[in-house]
Amino acid sequence: MKKKVLFFVQDSVGGAERIAVLISKILDSNIFDIKFVVVPYSDVANSIEDFLPKETKRVNIGKVRPVLKMFRMFKIIWREKPDIVFSSILQLSNKILPYRMLFPKTKFIIRCENYLYTYSKLQKLEVFLLYRLANRIIAQTQEMKEELVNDSGISQRRIVVLENPIDKNLIAEKIQNVSNPYSSSKKHIVASGRFCFQKGFDFLIQAFSSLKKKRDDIDLYILGANDGEYKDEFDRVMQIASDCGVIEDVHCLGYKSNPYPYIKYADCFALSSRWEGLPNVLIESLHLGTPVAAFKCVPIVERIVEHGVNGFVALPEDVDSLAEAMDKALLLGRVSSNYSGASIEEFKKVFAE
Repeated sequence: MKKKVLFFVQDSVGGAERIAVLISKILDSNIFDIKFVVVPYSDVANSIEDFLPKETKRVNIGKVRPVLKMFRMFKIIWREKPDIVFSSILQLSNKILPYRMLFPKTKFIIRCENYLYTYSKLQKLEVFLLYRLANRIIAQTQEMKEELVNDSGISQRRIVVLENPIDKNLIAEKIQNVSNPYSSSKKHIVASGRFCFQKGFDFLIQAFSSLKKKRDDIDLYILGANDGEYKDEFDRVMQIASDCGVIEDVHCLGYKSNPYPYIKYADCFALSSRWEGLPNVLIESLHLGTPVAAFKCVPIVERIVEHGVNGFVALPEDVDSLAEAMDKALLLGRVSSNYSGASIEEFKKVFAE
């Protein structure tokens, strides 16, 4: 008999959501019967539906008040009686883990999407109180595991380190028969992510402005939601672009369900984040052969990027260092990457054990 698995995901297209989709693809359909529980997130015009295969089973919670949302999540677990419940983001893990005691026969697996130091005091308390209820915790890096053990007192036996894999099949599908989306003959620097403080687009604009003084043959494209809850940060960053005199060279294209052509045909991908868990778009850019310039916002960046070979690593939150890294990356041409991530078998083992 197949194991019934419920994947709880936000109706959004962040890294946590996309990795959840990829894990569902990795698991053998002859062994696991997977259903997605899609929970509303915001009024931003992007949806996990853009990445879910058409044949995926799903149920939508619907837009309701937080208390009713938790009740509906409980009702779905009670009705489906799954063997496994999975969540890849704190905002959902903190809502389903309290039900662990009510469903002792169900295995609760959660994935930690960020480092503890990036969380608020309340979020850290939620991790401390609730994560120990999980049967298994997936950490993206060894440093993330050590932080959970040392700062939250969670048993290391509960935690497994699985670095994010690359959805090579999806990327191949998305770039099949696509043409170069850039019309100008300039060098194109691209960045991708929601317009939120974490992504450091204010740093990126300042670094781009600094580099623009050195060379006039560049422009910058930013892909990612900039409306709804992200509108204030978008306006702030655009004001910086205006103050720096580069607003005509900065192209914000909003959310793109298929960002890969822009990354594939770019001359440099820039990662300006203040923090990340494990930056999927960075490893995807290298997979597509695009050189990168990246802040060392988390230690694994230095292990992903071969400095001077497929990109350059900049000092965290250092605008001049990022400008220099972008300038050098533009000279590299097409590159390759040795990054592999966790294997299919490693993910299967966590769900099958």
